[in-house]
Amino acid sequence: MDVQDKLFTSAVALPDGATSSYSADFDLAGAVLSGKQKFTALCELHISIPALTTVQLPDTKTLTFAVCAGASAAPTTVIADAILVLTGAGGVGCAAATVRFRLPTSVARYVRVKATGVATVAGSTANMTVTLRF
Repeated sequence: MDVQDKLFTSAVALPDGATSSYSADFDLAGAVLSGKQKFTALCELHISIPALTTVQLPDTKTLTFAVCAGASAAPTTVIADAILVLTGAGGVGCAAATVRFRLPTSVARYVRVKATGVATVAGSTANMTVTLRF
């Protein structure tokens, strides 16, 4: 699944401290049948994180990524938690990372990715990039 639509791309700064940052919403605009949202296309979220320095991700500190979905924009309901957890180590931060998450066919209309840091994370100088791949 490597076909990508430019409209389904979001780059957003990683969080600073014990906060969260969110990618832009992706509006899947599936059909509503019998009062329930139906999204039947096979697709994946592709989440890329650049290498982070020890200033951005100190030793033993983590950044955790989750997928949120909902019937309205700016969803906060987590449908898949900790799909990627980055941990600073060895005094060098962490290597670049990529993860793919296949959306279930029953996923709600709006989806986005949430990144959550801990107290000493200083990630705002780096971006996570999220794309929807078909």
